[in-house]
Amino acid sequence: MRQETFFQFIKKTNLPFFFTWPLNIGYLIMVAVLIYQGSKGNIGVVIVGPIILTIGFLAMKLFIYGNSFKTYNAGGQAIKELKGKKIEVLENIGIYIKGFDLFDQKNFFPPNIQKTIYDFDKADLVLTEYSMVLMGKSGNFGGEAFAYPVEILIDKSWLTSLPKAQIKNWEEVNNRINIQIEDYNYKKSINIDFKDRTEEIKRWLHYKSNSG
Repeated sequence: MRQETFFQFIKKTNLPFFFTWPLNIGYLIMVAVLIYQGSKGNIGVVIVGPIILTIGFLAMKLFIYGNSFKTYNAGGQAIKELKGKKIEVLENIGIYIKGFDLFDQKNFFPPNIQKTIYDFDKADLVLTEYSMVLMGKSGNFGGEAFAYPVEILIDKSWLTSLPKAQIKNWEEVNNRINIQIEDYNYKKSINIDFKDRTEEIKRWLHYKSNSG
């Protein structure tokens, strides 16, 4: 799970259009301008300009995909850390987030990619002996975006090097499992509704709560 290389990730992943389309359109417009200028007699612009522009375009693409891959691959690294441990993997669970405010961060600076942005509608969930690893993702806007994974703890024990959050409470409401968590990067608690695989999640929560 999430063990792809960078280039395998690029091949399989379509990022949301607002990450790629402005760059694509800008590139095409600038190439067209250079070609038009070259048609007026400046042949050097036609040859050298698009080459330099293409190098810059590819560098920007690699930068965008590189940052997305770091977020995605953090989940893969966590899976490696859990090798040999007893885990249960639940993929593509429907998620509904309540009470998240991006401006509720404790510290905005310096910017940190290892800060989970709870703005996703699906997740892969790994249930471990002490915690659940939440790997959020979203399929909106014509592509797939990934949130930085977070290890959500029942008590004070953990198994990965991921950022941590703590379960404060949970309940079953209208065939959904709602957990209230406290992420140390934010001032207020966040509520996460799991829409799918609720029996497995409830069983795990019951067992861990009682054993704790």
